[in-house]
Amino acid sequence: MELMKKSIYTDKIKAKAMLQIPLEEDINVSDSRPDVGRLVFTRGRVKIDEIKTGMNKIWVKGKLLFQVLYEAEGKESGMAGMEGEVPFMEEIYMERVESQDRVICESMLEDMRVNMINSRKLSIQAVISLTPRVEELVETKVCTGIADVRVQTEKNGISSIEGEQLEYRRKQQEYLETIVCKRDLLRIHEESRVGSALPAVGSLLWKSIEVTQVDFKPLEEKLAVSGEMTLFLVYTEEMSGKINWFETAIPFSGNVECQSCRESMIADVSYDVGHEEIIVREDADGEARMIGVELALELEMKLLCKEETQVIADVYGVSCEVETITQKNIMRKLQQDMYVEEKFIHNTRLEEAQPRPLQLCHSDARLEIEDCSLGEDEILWKGTIQVRTLYLSDEDGGGFHVLEDSVPFQLTRQVLGMQRQEKEVMDQRYTLKPQLTKLHASLKDGNQIEWRGVIQIHMPLYDINQEDMLEEIEIGELDSQKLEKLPGFAVYFVKKGDTLWQIGKKYYVSVEKIKEMNQLTSDEIKPGDKLLIVKAGEIE
Repeated sequence: MELMKKSIYTDKIKAKAMLQIPLEEDINVSDSRPDVGRLVFTRGRVKIDEIKTGMNKIWVKGKLLFQVLYEAEGKESGMAGMEGEVPFMEEIYMERVESQDRVICESMLEDMRVNMINSRKLSIQAVISLTPRVEELVETKVCTGIADVRVQTEKNGISSIEGEQLEYRRKQQEYLETIVCKRDLLRIHEESRVGSALPAVGSLLWKSIEVTQVDFKPLEEKLAVSGEMTLFLVYTEEMSGKINWFETAIPFSGNVECQSCRESMIADVSYDVGHEEIIVREDADGEARMIGVELALELEMKLLCKEETQVIADVYGVSCEVETITQKNIMRKLQQDMYVEEKFIHNTRLEEAQPRPLQLCHSDARLEIEDCSLGEDEILWKGTIQVRTLYLSDEDGGGFHVLEDSVPFQLTRQVLGMQRQEKEVMDQRYTLKPQLTKLHASLKDGNQIEWRGVIQIHMPLYDINQEDMLEEIEIGELDSQKLEKLPGFAVYFVKKGDTLWQIGKKYYVSVEKIKEMNQLTSDEIKPGDKLLIVKAGEIE
């Protein structure tokens, strides 16, 4: 007998690994740069260039990009900057990975320290974490009906097949289906202008872009992306050669074409900053005031759709023997698309030896979730926020200095009705997208800096359940000996947990027949009820 089946596609993690890489490199200061007197400000980020796959292993090729702002010494005293990269290539063992698999590799710069060896050489020490994973699209087939050329009639869930009767039970199955699972790129081109209150740009000593408040919204046949980037420059003035800085927030938006995208879908999208470039151009007056920003956001897109369909949950024979073959399939549902916001306030007092701030120039922060625990009805996040502020001082010879601090945090949220899940599916229950937005630093009483911001966590939370799904049914002749042992008439006392379906299956009687004989208008029964059971064929 042929079953009518519907295909459901769900992404799942096929393989996953985690590796920490220590990097250490000595960097020579180029001949075009002045001698290093004092390190002031550093920045680093990891860029993955290439991933190759083999049998049970992958190779990740990338680089650590770094920038250094320093105070020069000697004849060319003042501020100077340099940038460079430290390449790496790592082989990572990943069980079950095959050469044709597509690998997603998340990277994080855990720590980076830059130290002076001498005025012409720096030491870069860093720790990078790589978290590669392979996701595969799994097809699950669910039975939605029974198709057979011998079927003559179907009424009230009973299918008559050449005199044989099958009783089958339907249920409404809710699930999330993966509609889109792909990698794409959003190119951003924006422009800003250094205002007339600031001098025009001579040469850049430092340039950085921080992307925050990124939001993804599914639309018809496209994914809308919006966010904000903070641009920060330290430069020498065009005419005088003095040091100045410029900071501004630039909103951006764009669309990624996606033919299968619909407004009702759930966007589970992660991103990384790929190529970034900052170019200084002249304005209409011939002054170097126009700042062009080119940025590429590398997107890992998953678009999910809430679906429901009626499936055949079980089958039994009224006038024949039926053997059902089931298989456990994983069905995913959206429990909650969580958006968590929490104010962040932290004060750090300067040490006695540190120069006192005259003016704050720039602040940035890095938020890291170290643990996410799912309890009975509660989610707990633990992590740290690395905050720092570049400031100008008129003490100790003046110049730029940095105050930084590491702040632990802990957040909890109640989630009622959260189901317990097996350990092997825990890493598929949620995806985490944390960020610190609206960061602002202010000077308090000249001796401390206060940071304020908003901790934002976007966390789609899923229920991952294993459910028995009908795969095949085999029909055979009725076991006459088994049927003869059943009474022609019986009074059945309903016990706790009984259903009409279970009783009908036990006595080879249809649910409708039981309801008809007992004048029931619904399928609801309760313990202690008395039911008259009449074997098929006893009463016509």
